[in-house]
Amino acid sequence: MPQTKKKNSTKTAKKTTVSSRTHKKASSRTACKAKGVSPTEKWHVYIVTALSMVATILLCTDIAMMVA
Repeated sequence: MPQTKKKNSTKTAKKTTVSSRTHKKASSRTACKAKGVSPTEKWHVYIVTALSMVATILLCTDIAMMVA
């Protein structure tokens, strides 16, 4: 009895795509959040972050001196 050949599947799965309408809504939502931040608030965040990094470094060196 002859053997049948296996068929190779050539179908591909349907790709999910984001509709342009949904994409526009998502991008407009994120853009609105970024518009509300003033330059002075940005500088405030940068300064506070820098000061916290300096404080962390000083704390680590203080602990290292106590241990050593």
